[in-house]
Amino acid sequence: MSSTTSGKGATQPCNLCESNHWKVVFEAGVAQEGRIVRCLQCELLYVHPRKRIELKDYRDRGGGDDAGWELSPSSLERQKSQLRDYRATLNDVAQHAPGGKVVEIGCSSGTLLAELQSRGMQCMGLEPNGHAARYGRETYGLDIRTHILSEANIEKDSFDAALLLHVIEHLENPLEVLCQIRTLLKPGGLFVLETPRYDTWSFKLFGRRERNVVDNWHLYFFTKKTLSALLEKAGFIIEKTSSPGRTVNPSRLFIVLGKSLRLSSIEALGQWLAKRKLNELLSFPLNLGDILRITAKVPASHAQ
Repeated sequence: MSSTTSGKGATQPCNLCESNHWKVVFEAGVAQEGRIVRCLQCELLYVHPRKRIELKDYRDRGGGDDAGWELSPSSLERQKSQLRDYRATLNDVAQHAPGGKVVEIGCSSGTLLAELQSRGMQCMGLEPNGHAARYGRETYGLDIRTHILSEANIEKDSFDAALLLHVIEHLENPLEVLCQIRTLLKPGGLFVLETPRYDTWSFKLFGRRERNVVDNWHLYFFTKKTLSALLEKAGFIIEKTSSPGRTVNPSRLFIVLGKSLRLSSIEALGQWLAKRKLNELLSFPLNLGDILRITAKVPASHAQ
């Protein structure tokens, strides 16, 4: 899977350990557009050189509520159907601070926040995709702002809980964002983070065709070891880790398979199935062990 090529990247050191030494795992164009390397010191996998894909890029495509891509019916249905996949997380957040304040960074249409709001929590979402943000505001009455975190002007110690679900792998500087999240949480605040996972049999089996590695928007590829270390470096205390599954349907399976194999005909079949009512009726739980969810807390005193 990996070559013997090694190199230095002084202008873009490892985000976890700051080492400039890495080994090529996939050359550019093999798995995705970017070259994927592994840090020789801490083993973090990442795209090098890292292209500047920032959340504000979504927002800047047209500006305001017309920015970003339109939400497809299949995307909205998938978000709603996955509520059951996040039931444990929603319970953890609601029980941690009943009636408290929660923020989700990269909340899309706000499906999870809407559920927490129905449980009496005060919710805020940050979502640079204007179409998704507007849908959440109009449909659920949520406070969703089209900002990236660094531009949101949120006061320190403002929230009891924060969610960052399938966002960190897209960020140019994940450590910086984790540190920002830590400061906006109150002492003892709860943080739930979820991202694809790469210390798995599926990554070893599928390699360059693994469903998340082929995504050109993914810049980082975490294992339990590297993500835990990054959280601890940002000042969080890890409470628990898990590898949750997903509720999937035939459409989702064909879309993922088509992208992995780079076969547009299979992906198109998945898109066609998404418009059929039978698709959701055939949903079922599936756990490939390729998702990593970590629940962490801010120390009871920021001075710790």
